[in-house]
Amino acid sequence: MKARISADLGDPRLMRLLKAEAAEKNISVKEVLVRALEGYFSHRIENKDIQRVAESAFNEWRDPRDAEYDKL
Repeated sequence: MKARISADLGDPRLMRLLKAEAAEKNISVKEVLVRALEGYFSHRIENKDIQRVAESAFNEWRDPRDAEYDKL
């Protein structure tokens, strides 16, 4: 799935920095932005991964027969 964005960065210096970083690393401006966004959101991505693993680990506890214990 492709995702496109268009943004007014509000500061021409940011575009110059993006282009300079891309040129220095010999990568595209897109790659600079993707890496920056991944770094910015890394804690959220990690938390989502942990949550997904935890949910699958607790699936075995979701047994309707265990409702009897709730009555105790």
